[in-house]
Amino acid sequence: MIGNGVQNNMDMRRIKVVGIAGVVLLLLTGFYWLGGRTAHKYDQVGLTDKDMDVDVSMSGVEMRLGQEGRTLWILKAVSAAYDQGAQLVLLNAPSIIKHLSNQDLPILVDAPLGEVDQDSNDIRLWSGVHMEYGPTYLNSDEAIYVQVDETIYLYGDLLLDRQGLQLRAPKGDVDLTTWIVNAEGGVEVIIAGDSLGKAF
Repeated sequence: MIGNGVQNNMDMRRIKVVGIAGVVLLLLTGFYWLGGRTAHKYDQVGLTDKDMDVDVSMSGVEMRLGQEGRTLWILKAVSAAYDQGAQLVLLNAPSIIKHLSNQDLPILVDAPLGEVDQDSNDIRLWSGVHMEYGPTYLNSDEAIYVQVDETIYLYGDLLLDRQGLQLRAPKGDVDLTTWIVNAEGGVEVIIAGDSLGKAF
């Protein structure tokens, strides 16, 4: 009877070891498959392993940053790669939902490429950035969201469009506390329905 009990315990241990090994093998296969898909997607948008030291890659990514029970921003991406040496999360097709203080209406931002600096939580987007806040649309080549300043800095071919009023400039910034947009460096304002366009 005791011998049978010892034999049963040994059989159960073998089953557990085989089961754990199977799960590990399944996870490694899945990670390899997802990593391969992610690398393929990065090749499509111009990022390769030669451009970055990738430690972890993943697809279907969602990141959230909150403070005192309030969500500050939600970031989603088709895929991402983590560069531990540079402390950067590199993003493929990122989109951000940024919640303003005491406002129900969020800011929506998307771009083909981006990165999150893990030290500062700053987010950089490039290769054509599109931003929406209610009836206001903002486009630029590049945008950097600086967490500490609660400001988005915009660079390259800035275009603001708000219900027929258009503003163009080489660069500018958006204060996310007040939603005031500043533009610099040869600003052009166009009012729809009026041929007047003037540069400052």
